[in-house]
Amino acid sequence: MRLVHTQEPGEWLELLLEPGSLYILRDSARYDFSHEILRDEESFFGGLRIPRGRRISVICRSLPEGMRPEEPGQLPPAC
Repeated sequence: MRLVHTQEPGEWLELLLEPGSLYILRDSARYDFSHEILRDEESFFGGLRIPRGRRISVICRSLPEGMRPEEPGQLPPAC
């Protein structure tokens, strides 16, 4: 996985996500960095090729402070 600072692209970090890993992006990591899972041909860590496998993403988000949930069956307003 690669994190790249959105304002300073020269600031980046690569992380090895082992099979079964769970990661949580919050605070600066969520808002100030883009995150990407590397393509298979770019998937190296410490000089070793890391084969890609199946992954599952679960995204949980909170409403911005001061917003209320919509009525059941009603679509949220467009951003």
